[in-house]
Order: sequence, then C-alpha cells, then structure tokens
Amino acid sequence: MFSTSQKIALAMAAAVLLTSNLMPLKSSPVMAALPSETLERGNQIPPAPAEAVEPAGTEDRQTAERPKEKTVDWRVEAGDTLNRIFRANKAPVEDLQEILAADAEYLHLETLRPGTRLGLHFDEQGQFSELILFLDPARHVTYSRQPDGSFVHHAFEEETFWVSEVLRGTINGSFYASAMQAGVTQAQILLIDQLLGSQLNFRRDLRAGDRFSVIVGHETTGTENTGKTRIEALSLERSARTHYAFLYDNGNYYDENGESVTPAFLRLPTKKRYRVSSHFNPRRLHPVTGRIAPHNGVDLATPTGTPILSTGDGIVARIGNHPYAGKYIDIDHGGTHTTRYLHLHKILVRKGAAIKRGQKIALSGNTGRSTGPHLHFEFHINDRPVDPLTADIPTAAAIPEAEIARFNKKLSERLNVMENAASPSDLAMKFAVCPTDLKMGQGELS
Repeated sequence: MFSTSQKIALAMAAAVLLTSNLMPLKSSPVMAALPSETLERGNQIPPAPAEAVEPAGTEDRQTAERPKEKTVDWRVEAGDTLNRIFRANKAPVEDLQEILAADAEYLHLETLRPGTRLGLHFDEQGQFSELILFLDPARHVTYSRQPDGSFVHHAFEEETFWVSEVLRGTINGSFYASAMQAGVTQAQILLIDQLLGSQLNFRRDLRAGDRFSVIVGHETTGTENTGKTRIEALSLERSARTHYAFLYDNGNYYDENGESVTPAFLRLPTKKRYRVSSHFNPRRLHPVTGRIAPHNGVDLATPTGTPILSTGDGIVARIGNHPYAGKYIDIDHGGTHTTRYLHLHKILVRKGAAIKRGQKIALSGNTGRSTGPHLHFEFHINDRPVDPLTADIPTAAAIPEAEIARFNKKLSERLNVMENAASPSDLAMKFAVCPTDLKMGQGELS
C-alpha cells in the first residue's frame, strides 16, 4: 500500500514519538521531594509560598480597632458611687483604691453630689490613667497614675476676683427670720451670731425696727460664680448702739476701733497636751506606703477614747467615714477658718450643728489606715492647710499699729457702701475688679 519512501518516513516518526515519551520529565517546585523530617508526626507541611493580598480597607479597620486616648466626661447622678462609676467606664476598681489613698489628706472625693463633674482619662493603650474632679468653675484636682501604679493628687486654680452686694433689712420678729427675708443665708446668719454674740443677745436685746446691713462678696472667674461667698462687713443698728464687724486682709474680723471680734481659737483640740507623733510636713514620707505624701496636719499621740474639743466656735460642715482617713469631722468657723479631725473612734455631733469653742465633739481612735491610736488635726485658712502649732490663728488681738491707717481706709469705704449703695446690681458694678489686676482670691473694695 505504501511506497518504500513512505514506509521509511513513518518508521522514523514512530521512533521519535517513542523516544520523547520515554525521557524523564522535569520536576516542578511544588512537587519536589520534601526533607524526611518534615514528614514526622505532628509537623505541618508548609504551604506553597504566595504573595499575600490584603482586602481593601484593612489598614483603616486596624487603626479603628486600636485603643485611642480619650477622656470620659461624667456627671454624677443621684445614687452614683465612685465604685459604680469606675465599673460603668471599665476602669479598674483597684485603681480607685489607690486614688482614695492619694485623697486621704484632702478628702475632695468626699464631696461628690448630684451634678458634680468627673473626667476619666484613658491613655493611647486604653489604660485608665487619670481621674479629674471639678470642684467648682475655678478649681479642679487630678489623680494621675505613676509608674509604680500609685496615683498622685494635684490641685489647679484659675484666677478669681470678688464682686460684692449689700443686703439690708429691718427687724420684724426674730433676727433669723428677718435676715433670711433679706437674702442672708443660714450659714451667714450663724457667722453674724458668732461675731456679735459676745456684744448682745439676739433674742433679748433686739427690737422691732432695728436695722442691719451686710456686705456679701461673691467669688467669680469673670464669667461664672464659683459658689463661694464671704461676709465682708456688717452693721447692726440698735437704738442704743450700732455693732460692727469688718473682714480684714488677714481673714479676721474687727470692730470700728480695730479690736478683734473674731472669737479666739484654742491652739490644740485636747484638754491636756499630748506628744506630737508626726508634724505638719508638705514633703512627708508616708509611714505606711513609703511614698512622698503631704501631711496637712499634726498627729497627737492620744489614746483611744480621748475627748476631742472644737478649737473654735463654728458649724459642723461635714462628717464621714473614709477608708483611709477613718471617721472624721470638718468644722467651718466662719470667715476663712476651718478645722478637721481624723481617725476618730466616735463622733458626738451631727452635721449642721452649731459648736462652741471647747465643746466635746468626738473621741479619738484608730479608724481608717493608721499605724496606731492618734488624732490627726488640721487647721485651714482660706481653704489651705497651715501648721496648727505655728500658724497665726485668731487670738482676739487688735489691728497692729502699723496697719491701722490701711484698716481705717477700708473701714471708711465699707461704711459708705452700707449706707449709700442703691442696689445689689449698682454695688456689683461699682466694685467689680478686673481679674488681671488681682491675685487669686484677693479682690479688694478699693
């Protein structure tokens, strides 16, 4: 059927095809033999290398998921506690205990009430790092985390000044009711009683028609009132005599002759003198924690049950039971003076009670975090702690001769205000002082 040449061509093609089928194939990398140890039990065969391709938007999503620095603004509501607030914001309750320890010398967190503003700050890693407490429009404090996990208290104040108003009234019934009707607050009425109580009996000596005038100062930042007020001057005019009290630069009150009407204070709150086991020291090394922490008062080595006396006339402003400060009492002595008593065993007075100098208010103890029975006693002037053993506390002294001319100038100004100021708004306009011209809290009527 085929010619000789065609048969030879077909034979050669078959030979070439057979030879190509019998030659070994080149191995691919995927099918290359693996080392013997890769096949042992428990090891995984590595996948073929491939270039990873991330879906669009992955980088943005990872950035969004990473914790960001933030501060939570929290307004305290009725029923709120610090424990609840921390849990609600996923802040460690353990940190709260450290914060309470840092607050033991200040007790600022004891003032929480509905409306109080707090800030909880979280760092870039999402870790809680700081608690901010706003005391009023001019003041806030912070509790900041330290490298060792403790927290440190810092206070901040804006510049403030004082704007004054005059309140006038006529006695119709009791002085208390007449003063309240004129706009004088209960705390201010109690201070007036302290200042003039040694000169007259408010129930027996006053008559219908007797007149009074009170200059009240209001602290402001320039845009907001801080809520702090002070009596700057007062007069009580009776048929037989007019009684005066004027606030001077040192925080004490004096009559028109420069004689003190501020009730004198006891130096210490005990009948007998006890050993001072720890002195006032802003840089004290805390005996329990070993950290630098201010000691804002003096510790007296009083045995448990020792009677504790109020060092001056005043009003019980606050009582409480702090995990570190123990049972405590704050007394407002009117004007610029307050006292504080910590680590008490038993409290014998109630909040709002009027207290006399030398009155027994508590029994000393060992409550809170303490190294042993003692009394911690603090004396504050203008909201700042001072050394009770050395501070210039009121002692019924007169204005020094070197300052009598300045005192008389202020006296004349305030007498003129009480007599001639037409209205609270007129007085506020007349005596508003530019904040840049004042030191904080030292506004003057001149």
